[in-house]
Amino acid sequence: MRRLAIPTLLFIVLIVSIAPLVLISCEKEQPVERIDLPPTPVLTLTTNWGVIRSPFLRMREEPLQKAKITAHLRRGSVLEIISKTEAKETIDEASSYWYQVNYGGLRGWVFGAFLEVLDSKSEAERFARELE
Repeated sequence: MRRLAIPTLLFIVLIVSIAPLVLISCEKEQPVERIDLPPTPVLTLTTNWGVIRSPFLRMREEPLQKAKITAHLRRGSVLEIISKTEAKETIDEASSYWYQVNYGGLRGWVFGAFLEVLDSKSEAERFARELE
């Protein structure tokens, strides 16, 4: 009789410890909350690069001709292009996009009419050497 009592006791302990888990898992699921994120630019797998073609180019805080100038960049400078505006703008009879760029950790906007846009950093560096 004693041999049956131990397995029965273990079975009861097992049932008692599993029962709360079963009851908890039977709770009604909470609905998944939808989070609407703001639209972002289309991500690309490649990074474009730009080389300044004019003697110098002003980097600005915003993509506006009257925005604050943050730096003057020289001809042949190689810039990593982060993004560009959706629409072209015309400045001094030149029509182009504004490009958001990274130049040695400094970020800002440059007007694309004075920029040569290339597909790779090596192409940009080669183009910059040819400008010298």
